Amino acid sequence: MTTSKRSSPMSGHDDVPEAVAPRGRISMTPEAAPESFTPERSVLACVDTSHDSTWVLVHADAMARAFRIPLTLLRVIDPVPETSGLPDPVDWAIRRHEALSTLERLAASTWLKTVPNLTLLEGLPGDEICRAASLQKAALVVMGVHCLCGHTSLSANVRKVLERGEGRVLLVPLPEASNEAPKYQRILVPLDGSCWSESALPTAQRLAHATGAELVLVHITTPPDLTSGLLFEPEDIDLRQRFVKRDQCIARNYLQRMGDELVDQGLKVRTLALLGVDPRSGIDEVMRDDAFDLVVLSAWGHGRARISDLPYGNVVAYLAGHSSVPVLVTWPGQLKQTTSDGGSASSRAADSAFE
Repeated sequence: MTTSKRSSPMSGHDDVPEAVAPRGRISMTPEAAPESFTPERSVLACVDTSHDSTWVLVHADAMARAFRIPLTLLRVIDPVPETSGLPDPVDWAIRRHEALSTLERLAASTWLKTVPNLTLLEGLPGDEICRAASLQKAALVVMGVHCLCGHTSLSANVRKVLERGEGRVLLVPLPEASNEAPKYQRILVPLDGSCWSESALPTAQRLAHATGAELVLVHITTPPDLTSGLLFEPEDIDLRQRFVKRDQCIARNYLQRMGDELVDQGLKVRTLALLGVDPRSGIDEVMRDDAFDLVVLSAWGHGRARISDLPYGNVVAYLAGHSSVPVLVTWPGQLKQTTSDGGSASSRAADSAFE
């Protein structure tokens, strides 16, 4: 192992030796980050000291190989609380050494098939992950659902990255028993007929090409609401049923058209047009009835036309905290909303795939 000298961030103290990992490149301090980040688009895997990090890295490695782009491991050291008084340079050096050891240990994993770059930063984890993703123009950020958080709820750091509202984020649930490379054999892609939801198709399509996975396109039709508090006449119920049948017919035709386009590109595709109380419960039911390895969906659906100030919709919010399989969320570029009859081609082209 080689070492190099770098000035310690604790002003007034001598230079300290900095260990350089034997695999990949490494950047150590926030000040050096802009110059040290590789200009290539990469998969940014956010790791910590928990066992979750191993499973995060397993998926990050699989994604880097599938998309044939570099892999970077990112570890963020929490800052010393201001209430602790003056920072202790010895304590900081110990924490930095422990964090670097974590990166080196993960990078040296025998099952890892990609040689990663290593980055170590100090600061608030959510802020530093967002900053690193922006500076590096990361094609994909991979995080544990409970990243840097021991609770069972969605961590504040994950929420921070989701609220950034850019690029792609893969959320990995609690670790499985095995560290074997994930086999993406069946990928669920929820669609609602909007160009926003279709913007996730290029990512799903490229994954399917790389892994040979089957794409399952699902559309959940929800019955129209009738004004509550009133007695419904038979014709009201009949009208509602007619609307449901009409919407289901449109959904089946829509999915058939989407599926045919993907089949023409050599992909295995299955379509599901289902009736549900709401999209979240409908997707949940689909995932219980079939074994999926991954969900790929857009952060926005047709609700984006009505509510444009939120970084992601309620379906993403639900799946992020409840899905038992990894969820890959994509954010589309500036899309012009069109009807499903004419918007599919332009919407899919708008999501530049891992360039």
